[in-house]
Amino acid sequence: MESRDNGRAGLSIRWRLAIAVLLLLAPALPNSAEMASAPVAVRESAVNQARSGDPKGALVILKDLVGKYPDDPRLLADVVIVANWAGEDAYALDLYARAETPKRDVGVIEAAARSARNLHRYDLAVDLFAHAEQLAPDRWQPRLGHAMVLVDEGHYDEAAAFVNPLLEKNGSEPEIVRGEAYLCERQQNFACAIQMYQKLLAQTPQESSELQCQLAQALSQLGGSTLAQGMCDSADRADQLRMLAASGAERVRWSDSNDYDWQQRKADGEHALTMLDDVIASSKLSDATWKQAQSDRLVALYDLHRMQDVVQSWENLHRLGIEVPDYALARVAGAYLIQRHPNQAEGLYRALVERAPEDGLLWSGLAYAEFESGKIQQAFQTIDRAYLNAPGWLQSQNLKVPQPNPFHASLGLQAATMRGFADMPAEEQRRLQNLLALAPANSELGRAMAMTYNARGWPLRAMRQEQLADSFDQKDDLPVLDDAEILEGAGRRKEADAELAPVLRREGNSPEVTKFLTERAVERSWQGTVSSGYEWSNGRYLGNSLHSETYLYSPLIAYRWRAYAHGVGDSGQFAAGSTYRSRAAAGFSYNYSRQSFWGEAGVDTVSSGRIPTGAIGAQFSLDDQWLLRAEGDWDNVTDVQLIAELAEVHARSGSASLEWRQSDLRSVQIMFRRTLFSDGNQRSEIAASWQQRALTRPRLQINLTPQLWVSQNSLNQNRIYFNPKHDASLGASAAVNWITWRRYDRRLLQQFNIDAAPYWQDHYSFMGAVSTGYTQRWALTRRMGLVGQFVWNSHPYDGDREPYTDFNFGLTWGDQ
Repeated sequence: MESRDNGRAGLSIRWRLAIAVLLLLAPALPNSAEMASAPVAVRESAVNQARSGDPKGALVILKDLVGKYPDDPRLLADVVIVANWAGEDAYALDLYARAETPKRDVGVIEAAARSARNLHRYDLAVDLFAHAEQLAPDRWQPRLGHAMVLVDEGHYDEAAAFVNPLLEKNGSEPEIVRGEAYLCERQQNFACAIQMYQKLLAQTPQESSELQCQLAQALSQLGGSTLAQGMCDSADRADQLRMLAASGAERVRWSDSNDYDWQQRKADGEHALTMLDDVIASSKLSDATWKQAQSDRLVALYDLHRMQDVVQSWENLHRLGIEVPDYALARVAGAYLIQRHPNQAEGLYRALVERAPEDGLLWSGLAYAEFESGKIQQAFQTIDRAYLNAPGWLQSQNLKVPQPNPFHASLGLQAATMRGFADMPAEEQRRLQNLLALAPANSELGRAMAMTYNARGWPLRAMRQEQLADSFDQKDDLPVLDDAEILEGAGRRKEADAELAPVLRREGNSPEVTKFLTERAVERSWQGTVSSGYEWSNGRYLGNSLHSETYLYSPLIAYRWRAYAHGVGDSGQFAAGSTYRSRAAAGFSYNYSRQSFWGEAGVDTVSSGRIPTGAIGAQFSLDDQWLLRAEGDWDNVTDVQLIAELAEVHARSGSASLEWRQSDLRSVQIMFRRTLFSDGNQRSEIAASWQQRALTRPRLQINLTPQLWVSQNSLNQNRIYFNPKHDASLGASAAVNWITWRRYDRRLLQQFNIDAAPYWQDHYSFMGAVSTGYTQRWALTRRMGLVGQFVWNSHPYDGDREPYTDFNFGLTWGDQ
C-alpha cells in the first residue's frame, strides 16, 4: 500500500529509494562566485547521515547551515530532500519556494511534491509532479506520484490511466506495485490488493513483516479476519506501531476524500480513529510516532465533524508544548471557527498564512475569522487581497497553453458571498455577475447567484438559476444542499425535503447541513409573539391606553397548515370616560409555494357584552415582483379608535393592497381600505408609498419612503371618534437600520424612524404632522427575540395638535 511518504511508515524503504534517486540524478548546479557556499564536507556528511537512517539528526545540522548560507543552491536542494525524508514537510516547501532553490532539479521537485501531498495540498502536488514529468519524461517516479495524488483525491479512473501503463512496463518496481495496491484498496477491490501484496512479498521478502500486515488488512476486508489476525506479527514493537500509524493515516486520507457516501466516510474515519488511538496509547509520550498519530487524529476528528473534540485535543497538546504540522493546525483553526470561537481561529490562521502566504484556503479562513470577530472591513480587505494575489491563469515554462486557476475563481466567489453575509446582496450580485461572465459554466458560481437571488426576494428566478447550475454538473453529484435551500426559500417544503434525503446520505452531519436543519426546525416548529404597549396623551381622541396582543402558532402540519390562537386586549381612559375591549379567537393558516391564507373565529368582549367575530385574509405572490393581499374583519379592533367603544360603535372592514417589489432596494405599494361603522358612517382610505434604499453599508441601511394618504367619511365629523369629512397627507419617512452588535445567532438591531408630512383636513388649514421612533430588537437565540419601541407623535386633530407618547415591548418565539 502507498502510505504517507514522510518517514511515518516503511522508512527504510523510502530512504533507500530516495537515496537511489539522489545518486542517480546528482545534477550539476550553477556555482556562482558571488554566493557564499556551505562547507562541502559538512553538508555531505549531514546528507550521508540522512542516507544512513537519521534524517532528523541530519536536518538539525543542515538547518544550521541554511541559517548561515541561505543562498547556496546545492545546500537548499539537499535540505529540501532531507526535510521531506524527516517529515518536515512545511519546512521543505518553504525552502523550495525560495528563488535560490533549483527549480529544474527533478529530485528536489519530487521531494517538494511528496511534501505537498503529505500536507494535503493536492493541487500543488499535482503541479510539481507534472513539472517533474516534463523535465524527466523517462522517469516513472513522478508519474506514480501524480497518480497517487489522484487516488488521494478520489479520481480513480484518472489515476488508473497513469498506473496501469507503469505496471505493464515497470511491473518489477515495488513502488509501482504498491501504488496499484493502494488504488485497488481505495476502489474497494480487495482481491486486487491481495494479489499486489502477494507479488510484493515475492519481490521484497526482506519486508515481509510490513507486507504481511497490509495483506492481512486487505484479507480482513473480505471476511477473513480470523486468518488475518495471525498474519501480522512483527517482532519489533516500534515497527508494529509505525505500521499501525501509517495504516491509520491512510484511513484518514480515505475518509477525507470520499465525497459520495457519508456512512462509508464515517466508517473509514472511525476505523482510522481507533487505529490512531491504539498507536497513541501504546507509544511513548512525545516520540515521533506518537506525535504523528496525534496530528492525524486531529484530521480524523475534523472529518467526522467532531469539532469540539478537535479543539479539546489540540488544547491538550498545546498545554504539553507539542507542535502539530500546519495541515493539522489548519483543521484546528477551522474547528474553532465552526465552534464559534473566531478570535482563536483568527490567531491560528494568521500564523499559518505567515508560513504559507501562497495558500488561498488559509487566507479565506482568516477572512471569515475576522468577519465573525466583527472586523468586517478588515475581512473584506483580507479576502480581496487573496483574490487579487491569486493568478487567474497558471503558467509554467513548459506549459504551452495557460490553464485557468480554479482557486482564483473560488476566492472571488468567497469575496462576493462575504458581501451577502454583511447584508449587501446587491454588491454580492454585482461581483458574481462579473465572475459568471468569465466562467458561465461554473456551477458553483451559478449556485451562489441562485442563493443571492433568493436573498433578494426572487425565489422563482433563484430556482431557474439553480436548475441552470445543476445542468453543468454530473448527475451523480446532484442534488446539492443549495437545491434544498432554494426550494425551502420558495416555500416548497415537501420538495425541499425530497431533495435533502440524498444530500444527507452524501454529506451526513456536516456543519452546513446541520445549520440548515437547525434553521428548518425553527421555521417549522412553534411560533409565537407577545406584545404590549402603553400610550400617553392629554388629547380629546387618544387619552391614555394599554394595548396587548398575542399569537401562538402550532408546528407545521403536512408542510402547509398551522393552527393558531389569537388574543387582543385594550383598555383606555379618556376625558369622556373609560372603556375596554378584548378578543379571543382561534384560527388556521395555510402557507405553501409562496401563497397563503388565514381565517379565525372568536368572540370580542366589550362593555356592552360579547360579539361573535371573525377575520379572513389571503396573500398571492403573482411572480417574483408582484404581491396581492386582501383581508377582512367582522369587528375591527385594530384600526378603529378605542374611544369609539364609549358610544358602542363598532366597525367591519376590508382592505386590499398591491405591491411591486423590484428587489431588496426598491418597492412600491398601494392600499385601499373600506370601513363600515355601526353608526352608519362609511370610511374609504387610499395609501401609496415608495420605499427606496438610500444607503447600504455593512450592518447599516437607510431607507427613504415618500408616501401619500387620503381618506373620506360619509358622515360629518360630529362623532365621538376622529372622523374628518376629507383629509390627506403627502410626505416622507426615513428609517435607519443599524446592526450594532452581532455574534452568530445573537444580535442587537437599533432602528431610528422619522416621519414628516404636511397634513390637510377639511375646513382646516394645512398643519405639520411629525412622528419619531426608536426601536431595539434583540435576537437572544435563534428562536427567541425581544423588541422594545419608543414613539413620539404630534398630529393635528380638528385643528389642534394632540401629541402622544407610546412605549411598546414584545417577545417573539420562533423564526426571527
